[in-house]
Amino acid sequence: MKQFVLTALLTAAFLMASAQDSIEWVSDTMSIADSLVVEDIPSETITAEPETVPVAETQPTNRGLGWLVFASALSALLALGAGAMAYLNRRELTEFKETMRVEMENTDKNMRQLAQESAREVNTLRDALRAHLTRVSPADAAVHVSKRQDVPSNEANEPRGPRTIYLAKPDTKDCFTRATSQFELGNSLFALTTTDGVHGSFIVIDNADAQRFALMMPTDNLTRACTGNGIQVSTGKTGIITDVPGEATYDNGVWRITRKAIIHYV
Repeated sequence: MKQFVLTALLTAAFLMASAQDSIEWVSDTMSIADSLVVEDIPSETITAEPETVPVAETQPTNRGLGWLVFASALSALLALGAGAMAYLNRRELTEFKETMRVEMENTDKNMRQLAQESAREVNTLRDALRAHLTRVSPADAAVHVSKRQDVPSNEANEPRGPRTIYLAKPDTKDCFTRATSQFELGNSLFALTTTDGVHGSFIVIDNADAQRFALMMPTDNLTRACTGNGIQVSTGKTGIITDVPGEATYDNGVWRITRKAIIHYV
């Protein structure tokens, strides 16, 4: 591009030099013609009528011709400059379009890759959650009372030791629908103690991680199973104390709350 502009400037300079040479040549030619005319005309004619051929008239003619050539050269120079600017602008516009095209292609490629990775992560989490929710261990089955037959009288009268059952948050019907024999972080919020598998008392699990999880959404996690002053608001609280345990009864495959626990936050 620099070579193109330099060529344009050299061409304009050449035109200016040619215009100057043309002006000098015309001036010399007209001077020679004036001298020849003066020699051919007899002296008496010049004396009788000196004002018929004024010498000063050649100067406006030479000046007018010089300005015409200069104007032509200047126009050519401006045209070359305009062409150079147009070429530069067109080249810059082409480069800008190419850059934008490459950036758009890279952005689209990155977005597609991100969408694919996100879809894979979502599918992985969904499969893990489904497997976790549908997993049933043998210990879970032992927690529930069989609905097919009544408990024999001799087995009911047999003394049993206390068992601890871990419960998730209750549903809208105040029933614990998920019960396990082992603590599960993220699911287990209450610990229920029972000796007969039918009646039991429950408290909020004494586990810092479980309590922090419960305090994130107290209305959803705690208020259906517990009562207390201002337990709907847990902002700034880090722990839960069970003042009075709640009570629940195993009924039709679920632990149904018969009395809410009384708690407060610390």
